[in-house]
Amino acid sequence: MAFIKEESEDVKIAETFAVKQEDPEEQTERLFKTVSMNKRLFLVPQGLDVCFLTDSMCLGIEEYFPNAHCWVHPDATLLQSLHKHVKPFVKLLRPTLVVLHMGTHDISSRASSLSVVYRMKALTARISQANPNVQFFAISAVLPRPRDDCVTKATVKQTNRMMQRWTTYERNMLFLNTSKYYLKYRCIDQSLYEDDGLHLNQRGKPKLFIYFRRFLFHFCRYTIHPQVRV
Repeated sequence: MAFIKEESEDVKIAETFAVKQEDPEEQTERLFKTVSMNKRLFLVPQGLDVCFLTDSMCLGIEEYFPNAHCWVHPDATLLQSLHKHVKPFVKLLRPTLVVLHMGTHDISSRASSLSVVYRMKALTARISQANPNVQFFAISAVLPRPRDDCVTKATVKQTNRMMQRWTTYERNMLFLNTSKYYLKYRCIDQSLYEDDGLHLNQRGKPKLFIYFRRFLFHFCRYTIHPQVRV
């Protein structure tokens, strides 16, 4: 009888263990979701945090994305951010997507398209080194500005083409073609900018933020605070 009792307990233990086991594919589906964007597939962790590092084009973005980390540095170039604005990323404790909207002031200071792309590469590499929790980067296009001269406008177009090409070959990067929403019949829509021709106005700024919101909802199901109006 003692032998039978011992065998019965063994069976119970085995059954309990079998119930607790989880199929690896099911566990992956529970912790991650596959997202398709620009004909590419990304394995995105559930509950991904969002962080913005931007220049003055995105002043006020924290009001639209109160659940995100929003670091806005007016007039900052990519080089300045590379040396001064990486430290806050060290404190991120969860898997994070970083949205970068920078490069405008690099181009206005006559940096070449190639230089801007190299600086963006260096910045993303430095952020990744600072914190491995940063798992994805979304690179927003440099916006065209009415006040820019012909050389600067050409540099903006070339920079965006090069950044789009570069991000295509990086497994954890996406390019956000935000600039197309500021063109009308292939010309800059001046009604979206302030009179100075440099900054977005009350019509232009929400256009950018709504683009970000739609992208984030699709990519990681990020939702804004219900009291925030856009």
